Amino acid sequence: MMKNTKWYLLVVVLLFGALMLAACGGGTTETTEEPVATEAAAEPTAEPVVEEPTAEPVAEEPTAEPVAEEPTAEPTAEAEAPAEVALASDTTKTMTELLAGDPNFSTLVEAFGASELTEPAADSPGTLFAPTNAAFEALDPAMLEELMADPTGDLARILQYHMVSGAMMAADVTADEDAMLDTAAGEPLDLSALNLVATDIETANGVIHVIDAVQVPPTILNAAVAEEVIAAGGSVIRIWADNLRMPALREVETAFEDEYGVELLLEQVGFGDIRRLISTAGPAGEGPDIIIGAHDWLGELTAGGLIAPVDLGERASEFAPAAIQAFTYAGELYGMPVNTENVALFINTDLVPECPTTWTEVHDISAELHAADAEQYGFVRMEGDPYHFYPIQTAFGGYIFGRDEAGSYDPTDVGVGDPGSIAAAQWYETMVTEGLQPPAMDWDTMHLWFESGQAAMLVTGPWVTDRIVESGVPFQICNIPGETEEAGRPFLGAHGFMISAFAKDPLLAQIFLTEFVATPEVMMAMYEGNPRPPAFLETLEAVEDEYITAFGAAGANADPMPAIPEMASVWDAWGNAVVIISQGADTAENAFTNAQQQIITAISGG
Repeated sequence: MMKNTKWYLLVVVLLFGALMLAACGGGTTETTEEPVATEAAAEPTAEPVVEEPTAEPVAEEPTAEPVAEEPTAEPTAEAEAPAEVALASDTTKTMTELLAGDPNFSTLVEAFGASELTEPAADSPGTLFAPTNAAFEALDPAMLEELMADPTGDLARILQYHMVSGAMMAADVTADEDAMLDTAAGEPLDLSALNLVATDIETANGVIHVIDAVQVPPTILNAAVAEEVIAAGGSVIRIWADNLRMPALREVETAFEDEYGVELLLEQVGFGDIRRLISTAGPAGEGPDIIIGAHDWLGELTAGGLIAPVDLGERASEFAPAAIQAFTYAGELYGMPVNTENVALFINTDLVPECPTTWTEVHDISAELHAADAEQYGFVRMEGDPYHFYPIQTAFGGYIFGRDEAGSYDPTDVGVGDPGSIAAAQWYETMVTEGLQPPAMDWDTMHLWFESGQAAMLVTGPWVTDRIVESGVPFQICNIPGETEEAGRPFLGAHGFMISAFAKDPLLAQIFLTEFVATPEVMMAMYEGNPRPPAFLETLEAVEDEYITAFGAAGANADPMPAIPEMASVWDAWGNAVVIISQGADTAENAFTNAQQQIITAISGG
């Protein structure tokens, strides 16, 4: 019964297509362009989150039991006629300049003008899937005033959904491994939805492929679908999740819908885009009921009134205490944890047979190896990078923020200039002055040296385990060494499900999480999709991966990454202090003392 409502998607496409047509007709600027930007990094310095988005399949017509959630409008005969498209490559013109010279794309060009988007730069090209005028004309005109009132909102996101980073020729597009392309809208584009009318049209800033139907992001479609279902007396739960968690959610989709008579709309959104999009979609009533996100988003999300507390009751004991702590903000639990991640110490077992237990021992091993061979290094780290310096700092008793009586971080107690933090900085200063830390070390070089055997130890995370395994270097994952403390404490990152403050039925959303997601089967599927230490204890105990187990042990005493807004004032000054020491530009004591004052001033708004 629940799947019958998904025929609304086709109707919604027609409505939104009409909005685009009307809006485009009102534009006057012909040279606006579009950005391509998403959040990703091979090795983050502040938030180690590595996610890879994909998307959902597409429904073609309103049958009694459609199988997908991202339909496109039916192309007309005019849209299908390749003879109408005479667009040819011209690398002296940008995408919009080339399109503006062909009357078949006047609607698209005017749409870019109304949306105020900008196109890619020549040194950072993109790929545009360009609908023809006929593709727009295939859509029924409606709801003109609504879209024109905010052309930089849904209209802009619809256009961004046609834009992909990097110049991809047709052969590259069709060869894409999962047939999903990451778009500037933050949602992946399903290639099976596209009919390529003309391809490989090269411009000064990318490649154009002509298509015969306007594509609409599932998040925009489903906002309208939800309204239709609710208006008809039904119930809807919308979930935004990245591709790594989506397969596990699909395992329980039908069971939940059948048991509760609810339409479950699963929408794949890039992990790094979820936080950005919910900040506008939530308050507008167009956002999801449930999102997956990182615990260190809590400060921003709670300050914006975007998420609601989660009540796990007695089931909270089924999750790792550190993960529960990570999702606790101002005394309230705001998420159901799924997994955690933290760094650990990697050693080359040919060079360092046993895990060192103190940083003094790390220094001594480094000195011995370097004395025997000037090209051989012991422990190495990239220049700056306070995130990976934190476990060294805590080993000497240092900290970033103190805690109040409730265990929450206290932004009035800054610890970068604390004696323990300075002692850790002085340890690192000794490594630099004795030539045991190579200068100007970057992230990739650090890992290449370890993988080649030139470096014997480094602190890194689970996101590089596969490449280290493939390198063939013999290694072991160790706990963070201690010094004045028994062991260093790395930062803990946690991912989990959060409930929107704008959820139509927050109780039903919580039931979905506690009864259908918090099960050994689904949590194991979550782990298999994104191998990180599970936060669900039963799953953690069932995992047999030696590396995941080692990271779990190294993070047993970890400190949750501070989610308080004041953390944003810490990174630059703290990181610059580590860089100064790396370069020998000042003493450790001066660098960290000055950083302390800079952080306090920034937090106070000075």
